Amino acid sequence: MSTFISLDAQLNQLFLKGKMAVEAEGGTTGEEQAKQARQQLLNKVKPSWDYMTKEFNIRQLHYQLGPGSLSFLRVHKPNKFGDRMDDLRFTIVDTNAEKKARFGFETGRIYSGLRGVSPIWANHPETNEKVYVGAVEVGTSFKQILPIFTDIFNVNIAVLLSKAHINNKMWSEYIDEYFKLNPDINYYLESTTSEYTKNILSYISITDSFKADNVKLIKKGDQYLSIYYFPLRDYRAQKNEALPPSGFILMWEDVSSLVESFERGFIVNIVFFIIGFILIEIGLIWIFNRESKLSVAEHEASTDGLTGLFNRRYYDDVLKIESERSRRFSQPLSLIICDLDYFKSYNDAYGHQQGDECLKVVAKVLNTQAKRSSDIAVRYGGEEFVIILPNTTLEAAVTIAKNINKAIYSLSIAHKNSRIASCVTITLGVACTDNLEQNCDLFTTADKNLYLAKNSGRNKIQPEVSPKN
Repeated sequence: MSTFISLDAQLNQLFLKGKMAVEAEGGTTGEEQAKQARQQLLNKVKPSWDYMTKEFNIRQLHYQLGPGSLSFLRVHKPNKFGDRMDDLRFTIVDTNAEKKARFGFETGRIYSGLRGVSPIWANHPETNEKVYVGAVEVGTSFKQILPIFTDIFNVNIAVLLSKAHINNKMWSEYIDEYFKLNPDINYYLESTTSEYTKNILSYISITDSFKADNVKLIKKGDQYLSIYYFPLRDYRAQKNEALPPSGFILMWEDVSSLVESFERGFIVNIVFFIIGFILIEIGLIWIFNRESKLSVAEHEASTDGLTGLFNRRYYDDVLKIESERSRRFSQPLSLIICDLDYFKSYNDAYGHQQGDECLKVVAKVLNTQAKRSSDIAVRYGGEEFVIILPNTTLEAAVTIAKNINKAIYSLSIAHKNSRIASCVTITLGVACTDNLEQNCDLFTTADKNLYLAKNSGRNKIQPEVSPKN
Protein backbone atom coordinates (compact mmCIF):
# COMPACT_ATOMS: atom_id res chain seq x y z
CA MET A 1 0.00 0.00 0.00
CA SER A 2 2.88 2.38 0.77
CA THR A 3 4.27 1.63 -2.71
CA PHE A 4 0.94 2.64 -4.27
CA ILE A 5 0.91 5.97 -2.40
CA SER A 6 4.57 6.66 -3.24
CA LEU A 7 3.72 6.60 -6.97
CA ASP A 8 1.23 9.50 -6.73
CA ALA A 9 3.11 12.38 -8.37
CA GLN A 10 0.80 15.12 -6.99
CA LEU A 11 1.19 13.93 -3.40
CA ASN A 12 4.95 13.67 -3.88
CA GLN A 13 5.19 17.28 -5.12
CA LEU A 14 3.19 18.52 -2.12
CA PHE A 15 5.51 16.55 0.19
CA LEU A 16 8.53 18.18 -1.50
CA LYS A 17 6.92 21.59 -1.05
CA GLY A 18 6.59 20.86 2.67
CA LYS A 19 10.18 19.67 2.94
CA MET A 20 11.50 22.85 1.28
CA ALA A 21 9.35 24.99 3.60
CA VAL A 22 10.64 23.18 6.70
CA GLU A 23 14.25 23.66 5.55
CA ALA A 24 13.67 27.33 4.75
CA GLU A 25 12.03 27.97 8.13
CA GLY A 26 14.65 26.40 10.36
CA GLY A 27 13.84 22.69 10.38
CA THR A 28 11.75 20.54 12.76
CA THR A 29 8.13 21.79 12.45
CA GLY A 30 8.82 24.82 10.26
CA GLU A 31 6.51 27.85 10.45
CA GLU A 32 3.69 29.30 8.33
CA GLN A 33 4.80 27.99 4.92
CA ALA A 34 5.36 24.51 6.34
CA LYS A 35 1.97 24.67 8.04
CA GLN A 36 0.26 25.54 4.75
CA ALA A 37 2.11 22.80 2.86
CA ARG A 38 1.23 20.26 5.56
CA GLN A 39 -2.45 21.19 5.34
CA GLN A 40 -2.41 20.99 1.53
CA LEU A 41 -0.90 17.51 1.68
CA LEU A 42 -3.45 16.44 4.29
CA ASN A 43 -6.36 17.75 2.21
CA LYS A 44 -5.07 15.95 -0.89
CA VAL A 45 -4.38 12.58 0.73
CA LYS A 46 -7.45 12.54 3.03
CA PRO A 47 -9.87 10.91 0.51
CA SER A 48 -7.38 8.08 -0.12
CA TRP A 49 -6.83 7.72 3.61
CA ASP A 50 -10.56 7.45 4.29
CA TYR A 51 -10.87 4.79 1.59
CA MET A 52 -7.92 2.75 2.92
CA THR A 53 -9.20 2.79 6.49
CA LYS A 54 -12.63 1.64 5.34
CA GLU A 55 -11.64 -1.01 2.81
CA PHE A 56 -8.31 -2.30 4.17
CA ASN A 57 -8.42 -1.44 7.90
CA ILE A 58 -5.26 0.66 7.55
CA ARG A 59 -4.74 2.66 10.74
CA GLN A 60 -1.61 4.69 10.12
CA LEU A 61 -0.32 6.91 7.30
CA HIS A 62 2.80 8.91 8.06
CA TYR A 63 5.05 11.19 5.96
CA GLN A 64 8.57 11.53 7.40
CA LEU A 65 11.65 13.48 6.36
CA GLY A 66 15.24 12.35 6.43
CA PRO A 67 17.93 11.95 7.34
CA GLY A 68 16.74 9.73 10.16
CA SER A 69 13.07 10.06 10.98
CA LEU A 70 11.49 13.52 11.33
CA SER A 71 7.68 13.51 11.41
CA PHE A 72 6.17 15.87 8.83
CA LEU A 73 2.54 14.69 8.74
CA ARG A 74 0.67 11.98 10.60
CA VAL A 75 -2.52 11.69 8.56
CA HIS A 76 -4.04 9.61 11.38
CA LYS A 77 -3.02 12.22 13.99
CA PRO A 78 -2.48 15.46 12.03
CA ASN A 79 -1.85 17.58 15.13
CA LYS A 80 1.21 15.49 16.08
CA PHE A 81 4.30 16.40 14.00
CA GLY A 82 7.85 17.74 14.25
CA ASP A 83 9.18 15.00 16.56
CA ARG A 84 12.26 12.93 15.70
CA MET A 85 12.23 9.14 15.99
CA ASP A 86 15.77 8.30 14.85
CA ASP A 87 16.23 5.83 17.72
CA LEU A 88 12.73 4.38 17.39
CA ARG A 89 11.52 3.98 13.79
CA PHE A 90 14.29 2.05 12.08
CA THR A 91 12.18 1.12 9.05
CA ILE A 92 11.98 4.86 8.33
CA VAL A 93 15.65 5.51 9.12
CA ASP A 94 16.79 2.69 6.81
CA THR A 95 14.42 3.75 4.01
CA ASN A 96 15.69 7.35 4.14
CA ALA A 97 19.32 6.18 4.29
CA GLU A 98 19.18 3.56 1.52
CA LYS A 99 16.17 4.89 -0.43
CA LYS A 100 14.69 1.39 -0.57
CA ALA A 101 11.34 0.08 0.69
CA ARG A 102 11.25 -1.65 4.09
CA PHE A 103 8.66 -3.79 5.92
CA GLY A 104 8.38 -5.15 9.45
CA PHE A 105 6.79 -5.06 12.88
CA GLU A 106 7.62 -1.91 14.84
CA THR A 107 6.33 0.19 17.72
CA GLY A 108 6.05 3.95 17.26
CA ARG A 109 4.91 6.88 19.39
CA ILE A 110 1.22 6.05 18.91
CA TYR A 111 0.82 2.45 17.69
CA SER A 112 2.49 -0.90 17.39
CA GLY A 113 1.92 -2.69 14.12
CA LEU A 114 3.09 -4.01 10.79
CA ARG A 115 4.66 -1.20 8.77
CA GLY A 116 5.36 -0.82 5.07
CA VAL A 117 7.66 2.10 4.19
CA SER A 118 8.47 3.40 0.69
CA PRO A 119 10.83 6.14 -0.54
CA ILE A 120 9.36 9.31 -2.12
CA TRP A 121 10.84 11.11 -5.15
CA ALA A 122 9.63 14.31 -6.80
CA ASN A 123 10.72 16.91 -9.33
CA HIS A 124 12.46 20.01 -7.99
CA PRO A 125 10.33 23.05 -9.01
CA GLU A 126 13.38 25.06 -10.16
CA THR A 127 15.61 22.46 -11.86
CA ASN A 128 12.95 19.85 -12.71
CA GLU A 129 15.50 17.26 -11.55
CA LYS A 130 14.21 14.17 -9.75
CA VAL A 131 15.15 14.59 -6.05
CA TYR A 132 14.67 12.47 -2.96
CA VAL A 133 12.08 13.85 -0.52
CA GLY A 134 11.53 11.38 2.33
CA ALA A 135 9.49 8.30 3.23
CA VAL A 136 5.80 7.42 3.45
CA GLU A 137 4.67 4.75 5.89
CA VAL A 138 1.45 2.72 5.96
CA GLY A 139 0.69 0.72 9.08
CA THR A 140 -1.83 -1.94 10.02
CA SER A 141 -2.25 -4.15 13.08
CA PHE A 142 -2.30 -7.79 14.05
CA LYS A 143 -6.06 -7.45 14.50
CA GLN A 144 -6.48 -7.84 10.74
CA ILE A 145 -4.17 -10.88 10.50
CA LEU A 146 -4.96 -13.03 13.55
CA PRO A 147 -8.60 -13.83 12.60
CA ILE A 148 -7.37 -15.13 9.22
CA PHE A 149 -4.92 -17.42 10.97
CA THR A 150 -7.57 -18.63 13.43
CA ASP A 151 -9.98 -19.48 10.61
CA ILE A 152 -7.32 -21.48 8.75
CA PHE A 153 -5.78 -23.41 11.65
CA ASN A 154 -8.59 -23.39 14.24
CA VAL A 155 -6.35 -22.08 17.05
CA ASN A 156 -6.56 -19.00 19.26
CA ILE A 157 -3.72 -16.49 19.20
CA ALA A 158 -2.66 -13.49 21.26
CA VAL A 159 0.13 -10.99 20.67
CA LEU A 160 1.59 -9.66 23.91
CA LEU A 161 4.28 -6.98 24.19
CA SER A 162 6.63 -6.44 27.11
CA LYS A 163 5.98 -3.34 29.20
CA ALA A 164 9.64 -2.35 28.84
CA HIS A 165 9.26 -2.36 25.05
CA ILE A 166 6.09 -0.25 25.06
CA ASN A 167 7.11 2.19 27.81
CA ASN A 168 10.38 2.98 26.01
CA LYS A 169 8.70 3.77 22.72
CA MET A 170 5.10 5.00 22.94
CA TRP A 171 3.91 8.37 24.27
CA SER A 172 2.39 7.84 27.70
CA GLU A 173 -1.03 9.29 26.79
CA TYR A 174 -1.37 6.78 23.97
CA ILE A 175 -0.28 3.90 26.21
CA ASP A 176 -3.17 4.79 28.54
CA GLU A 177 -5.59 5.16 25.61
CA TYR A 178 -4.53 2.14 23.60
CA PHE A 179 -4.19 -0.34 26.45
CA LYS A 180 -6.96 0.93 28.74
CA LEU A 181 -8.75 -2.41 28.44
CA ASN A 182 -5.53 -4.34 28.95
CA PRO A 183 -6.01 -7.27 31.38
CA ASP A 184 -4.23 -7.18 34.71
CA ILE A 185 -1.13 -9.04 33.55
CA ASN A 186 2.57 -8.28 33.21
CA TYR A 187 2.33 -7.59 29.48
CA TYR A 188 0.47 -5.27 27.13
CA LEU A 189 -2.08 -7.17 25.08
CA GLU A 190 -1.66 -5.94 21.50
CA SER A 191 -4.26 -8.23 19.91
CA THR A 192 -6.09 -11.51 20.59
CA THR A 193 -8.73 -13.76 19.09
CA SER A 194 -10.17 -14.77 22.47
CA GLU A 195 -11.53 -13.09 25.57
CA TYR A 196 -9.86 -15.75 27.73
CA THR A 197 -6.25 -14.70 27.18
CA LYS A 198 -5.68 -13.69 30.80
CA ASN A 199 -7.08 -17.01 31.99
CA ILE A 200 -4.82 -18.96 29.62
CA LEU A 201 -1.76 -17.07 30.86
CA SER A 202 -2.51 -18.15 34.43
CA TYR A 203 -1.74 -21.76 33.47
CA ILE A 204 1.82 -21.17 32.25
CA SER A 205 5.05 -19.43 33.23
CA ILE A 206 6.63 -17.15 30.65
CA THR A 207 10.44 -17.26 30.45
CA ASP A 208 12.50 -14.09 30.22
CA SER A 209 13.54 -15.02 26.68
CA PHE A 210 9.89 -15.67 25.69
CA LYS A 211 10.92 -19.15 24.47
CA ALA A 212 8.82 -22.13 25.55
CA ASP A 213 10.69 -25.33 26.33
CA ASN A 214 7.80 -27.43 25.05
CA VAL A 215 4.07 -27.51 24.41
CA LYS A 216 2.07 -27.43 27.64
CA LEU A 217 -1.06 -29.56 27.96
CA ILE A 218 -3.65 -28.41 30.52
CA LYS A 219 -7.16 -29.38 31.52
CA LYS A 220 -9.65 -26.51 31.71
CA GLY A 221 -13.06 -27.75 32.79
CA ASP A 222 -14.05 -30.44 30.30
CA GLN A 223 -11.47 -29.29 27.76
CA TYR A 224 -7.88 -30.23 27.15
CA LEU A 225 -5.84 -27.35 25.77
CA SER A 226 -2.36 -27.33 24.28
CA ILE A 227 -0.48 -24.05 24.84
CA TYR A 228 2.66 -22.81 23.17
CA TYR A 229 4.45 -19.46 22.82
CA PHE A 230 7.48 -18.06 21.01
CA PRO A 231 9.25 -14.66 20.83
CA LEU A 232 8.07 -11.79 18.62
CA ARG A 233 10.99 -9.82 17.21
CA ASP A 234 10.54 -6.38 15.70
CA TYR A 235 12.22 -5.05 12.54
CA ARG A 236 15.42 -4.03 14.33
CA ALA A 237 15.72 -7.23 16.38
CA GLN A 238 15.30 -9.33 13.23
CA LYS A 239 18.42 -7.63 11.88
CA ASN A 240 20.30 -7.91 15.17
CA GLU A 241 19.62 -11.11 17.13
CA ALA A 242 21.52 -9.73 20.14
CA LEU A 243 18.57 -7.39 20.83
CA PRO A 244 15.73 -8.63 23.07
CA PRO A 245 12.35 -9.60 21.57
CA SER A 246 9.46 -7.13 21.77
CA GLY A 247 7.13 -9.69 23.32
CA PHE A 248 5.71 -13.06 22.39
CA ILE A 249 3.05 -14.87 20.39
CA LEU A 250 0.77 -17.08 22.49
CA MET A 251 -1.23 -19.90 20.86
CA TRP A 252 -3.67 -22.42 22.31
CA GLU A 253 -5.83 -25.14 20.80
CA ASP A 254 -8.60 -27.45 21.99
CA VAL A 255 -7.07 -30.94 21.74
CA SER A 256 -9.73 -32.80 23.71
CA SER A 257 -10.38 -35.19 20.84
CA LEU A 258 -6.66 -36.04 20.67
CA VAL A 259 -6.46 -36.72 24.37
CA GLU A 260 -9.57 -38.92 24.28
CA SER A 261 -7.98 -41.05 21.57
CA PHE A 262 -4.64 -41.13 23.37
CA GLU A 263 -4.92 -44.74 24.49
CA ARG A 264 -5.77 -45.88 20.98
CA GLY A 265 -2.55 -44.61 19.49
CA PHE A 266 -0.10 -42.93 21.84
CA ILE A 267 2.85 -42.72 19.46
CA VAL A 268 0.79 -41.76 16.43
CA ASN A 269 -1.05 -39.02 18.30
CA ILE A 270 2.08 -37.47 19.77
CA VAL A 271 3.84 -37.46 16.39
CA PHE A 272 0.89 -35.77 14.69
CA PHE A 273 0.54 -33.38 17.62
CA ILE A 274 4.14 -32.21 17.30
CA ILE A 275 3.98 -32.03 13.52
CA GLY A 276 0.75 -30.04 13.77
CA PHE A 277 2.32 -27.40 15.99
CA ILE A 278 5.40 -27.19 13.80
CA LEU A 279 3.15 -26.58 10.82
CA ILE A 280 1.15 -24.01 12.78
CA GLU A 281 4.29 -22.08 13.75
CA ILE A 282 5.53 -22.22 10.18
CA GLY A 283 2.15 -21.00 9.01
CA LEU A 284 2.11 -18.14 11.51
CA ILE A 285 5.58 -17.01 10.51
CA TRP A 286 4.50 -17.20 6.87
CA ILE A 287 1.46 -15.02 7.49
CA PHE A 288 3.43 -12.45 9.49
CA ASN A 289 5.99 -12.16 6.70
CA ARG A 290 3.70 -12.45 3.70
CA GLU A 291 3.41 -8.67 3.19
CA SER A 292 7.18 -8.35 3.13
CA LYS A 293 7.55 -11.20 0.64
CA LEU A 294 4.75 -9.84 -1.53
CA SER A 295 6.41 -6.42 -1.53
CA VAL A 296 9.76 -7.92 -2.58
CA ALA A 297 8.09 -10.16 -5.16
CA GLU A 298 6.15 -7.21 -6.58
CA HIS A 299 9.37 -5.21 -6.95
CA GLU A 300 11.24 -8.12 -8.55
CA ALA A 301 8.33 -8.89 -10.86
CA SER A 302 8.35 -5.33 -12.21
CA THR A 303 12.11 -4.75 -12.45
CA ASP A 304 14.75 -5.94 -14.91
CA GLY A 305 17.36 -7.86 -12.93
CA LEU A 306 20.34 -6.67 -14.94
CA THR A 307 19.76 -2.94 -15.42
CA GLY A 308 17.40 -2.06 -12.57
CA LEU A 309 14.97 -0.43 -15.01
CA PHE A 310 11.33 -1.46 -15.14
CA ASN A 311 10.63 -4.57 -17.24
CA ARG A 312 8.30 -5.49 -20.09
CA ARG A 313 5.53 -6.65 -17.75
CA TYR A 314 5.50 -3.37 -15.87
CA TYR A 315 5.60 -1.47 -19.18
CA ASP A 316 2.41 -3.20 -20.37
CA ASP A 317 0.55 -2.23 -17.19
CA VAL A 318 1.76 1.39 -17.11
CA LEU A 319 1.17 2.03 -20.82
CA LYS A 320 -2.42 0.84 -20.44
CA ILE A 321 -2.99 3.18 -17.47
CA GLU A 322 -1.28 6.17 -19.10
CA SER A 323 -3.13 5.62 -22.40
CA GLU A 324 -6.45 5.72 -20.58
CA ARG A 325 -5.38 8.85 -18.68
CA SER A 326 -4.29 10.48 -21.94
CA ARG A 327 -7.70 9.85 -23.50
CA ARG A 328 -9.64 10.94 -20.41
CA PHE A 329 -7.84 14.25 -19.91
CA SER A 330 -6.98 14.92 -23.58
CA GLN A 331 -3.28 15.06 -22.79
CA PRO A 332 -0.47 13.98 -25.16
CA LEU A 333 1.33 10.71 -24.40
CA SER A 334 4.69 10.07 -26.05
CA LEU A 335 6.82 6.97 -26.44
CA ILE A 336 10.50 6.55 -27.33
CA ILE A 337 11.87 3.18 -28.50
CA CYS A 338 15.67 2.95 -28.29
CA ASP A 339 17.90 0.30 -29.87
CA LEU A 340 21.69 0.03 -29.50
CA ASP A 341 23.38 -0.14 -32.89
CA TYR A 342 25.13 -3.39 -33.87
CA PHE A 343 24.98 -4.68 -30.31
CA LYS A 344 25.23 -8.34 -31.33
CA SER A 345 28.53 -7.46 -32.96
CA TYR A 346 29.55 -5.73 -29.72
CA ASN A 347 28.92 -8.95 -27.77
CA ASP A 348 30.84 -10.96 -30.35
CA ALA A 349 33.83 -8.62 -30.02
CA TYR A 350 33.92 -8.03 -26.25
CA GLY A 351 31.94 -10.90 -24.73
CA HIS A 352 28.53 -11.02 -23.04
CA GLN A 353 29.86 -9.97 -19.65
CA GLN A 354 31.18 -6.71 -21.09
CA GLY A 355 27.92 -6.42 -23.03
CA ASP A 356 25.97 -6.58 -19.77
CA GLU A 357 28.14 -3.81 -18.31
CA CYS A 358 27.43 -1.69 -21.37
CA LEU A 359 23.67 -2.22 -20.95
CA LYS A 360 23.90 -1.10 -17.31
CA VAL A 361 25.66 2.14 -18.28
CA VAL A 362 23.12 2.84 -21.00
CA ALA A 363 20.27 2.16 -18.55
CA LYS A 364 21.65 4.80 -16.18
CA VAL A 365 21.64 7.36 -18.98
CA LEU A 366 18.01 6.54 -19.88
CA ASN A 367 16.90 6.71 -16.25
CA THR A 368 18.60 10.10 -15.89
CA GLN A 369 16.83 11.44 -18.97
CA ALA A 370 13.46 10.23 -17.63
CA LYS A 371 13.57 13.19 -15.26
CA ARG A 372 9.99 13.50 -14.04
CA SER A 373 8.53 11.15 -11.45
CA SER A 374 5.88 10.16 -14.01
CA ASP A 375 8.44 9.26 -16.73
CA ILE A 376 9.14 5.52 -16.96
CA ALA A 377 12.31 3.97 -18.43
CA VAL A 378 11.96 0.29 -19.40
CA ARG A 379 14.23 -2.45 -20.65
CA TYR A 380 11.96 -3.91 -23.30
CA GLY A 381 14.22 -6.82 -24.22
CA GLY A 382 17.86 -7.47 -25.18
CA GLU A 383 19.38 -4.16 -26.29
CA GLU A 384 15.99 -2.47 -26.80
CA PHE A 385 14.62 0.10 -24.35
CA VAL A 386 11.40 2.11 -24.11
CA ILE A 387 10.60 5.40 -22.36
CA ILE A 388 6.99 6.35 -21.52
CA LEU A 389 6.47 10.15 -21.33
CA PRO A 390 3.02 11.19 -20.02
CA ASN A 391 1.73 14.67 -20.89
CA THR A 392 4.58 15.19 -23.38
CA THR A 393 4.27 16.53 -26.93
CA LEU A 394 6.06 15.01 -29.92
CA GLU A 395 8.44 17.98 -30.08
CA ALA A 396 9.40 17.60 -26.41
CA ALA A 397 9.83 13.84 -26.79
CA VAL A 398 12.12 14.30 -29.81
CA THR A 399 14.24 16.72 -27.76
CA ILE A 400 14.60 14.08 -25.05
CA ALA A 401 15.50 11.48 -27.69
CA LYS A 402 18.22 13.77 -29.07
CA ASN A 403 19.60 14.28 -25.56
CA ILE A 404 19.76 10.50 -25.12
CA ASN A 405 21.48 10.06 -28.48
CA LYS A 406 24.13 12.66 -27.58
CA ALA A 407 24.61 11.29 -24.06
CA ILE A 408 25.21 7.72 -25.28
CA TYR A 409 27.66 8.92 -27.94
CA SER A 410 29.52 11.06 -25.39
CA LEU A 411 30.16 7.97 -23.23
CA SER A 412 32.69 6.92 -25.90
CA ILE A 413 32.28 3.22 -25.17
CA ALA A 414 34.63 1.55 -27.68
CA HIS A 415 32.90 -0.56 -30.37
CA LYS A 416 35.37 -1.82 -32.95
CA ASN A 417 32.73 -3.85 -34.82
CA SER A 418 30.34 -0.96 -35.38
CA ARG A 419 29.81 -0.04 -39.01
CA ILE A 420 29.04 3.63 -38.34
CA ALA A 421 31.28 4.81 -35.48
CA SER A 422 34.18 3.80 -33.26
CA CYS A 423 31.96 3.80 -30.17
CA VAL A 424 28.54 2.56 -29.03
CA THR A 425 25.64 4.51 -30.57
CA ILE A 426 21.86 4.38 -30.27
CA THR A 427 18.94 4.76 -32.70
CA LEU A 428 15.57 6.05 -31.52
CA GLY A 429 12.01 6.07 -32.82
CA VAL A 430 9.49 8.53 -31.32
CA ALA A 431 5.68 8.71 -31.41
CA CYS A 432 2.97 10.78 -29.75
CA THR A 433 -0.79 10.24 -29.45
CA ASP A 434 -1.39 13.72 -30.93
CA ASN A 435 0.36 12.73 -34.19
CA LEU A 436 -0.82 9.17 -34.88
CA GLU A 437 -2.06 8.10 -38.28
CA GLN A 438 -5.47 6.49 -38.51
CA ASN A 439 -5.62 2.90 -37.16
CA CYS A 440 -2.04 3.10 -35.81
CA ASP A 441 -1.24 2.68 -32.13
CA LEU A 442 1.52 4.42 -30.20
CA PHE A 443 4.01 1.53 -30.04
CA THR A 444 3.58 0.54 -33.70
CA THR A 445 4.23 4.12 -34.81
CA ALA A 446 7.34 4.49 -32.62
CA ASP A 447 8.62 1.11 -33.82
CA LYS A 448 8.03 2.11 -37.45
CA ASN A 449 10.00 5.32 -36.88
CA LEU A 450 12.79 3.33 -35.24
CA TYR A 451 13.23 1.23 -38.37
CA LEU A 452 13.09 4.32 -40.57
CA ALA A 453 15.97 5.72 -38.53
CA LYS A 454 17.90 2.45 -38.84
CA ASN A 455 17.40 2.28 -42.57
CA SER A 456 18.62 5.84 -42.96
CA GLY A 457 21.99 5.06 -41.39
CA ARG A 458 21.45 4.46 -37.62
CA ASN A 459 22.62 6.69 -34.75
CA LYS A 460 19.61 8.87 -35.61
CA ILE A 461 16.15 9.88 -34.43
CA GLN A 462 12.89 9.64 -36.34
CA PRO A 463 10.91 11.75 -36.83
CA GLU A 464 13.34 14.68 -37.04
CA VAL A 465 11.08 17.30 -35.53
CA SER A 466 12.38 20.69 -34.48
CA PRO A 467 11.09 21.93 -31.09
CA LYS A 468 8.40 24.59 -31.29
CA ASN A 469 9.45 28.14 -30.45
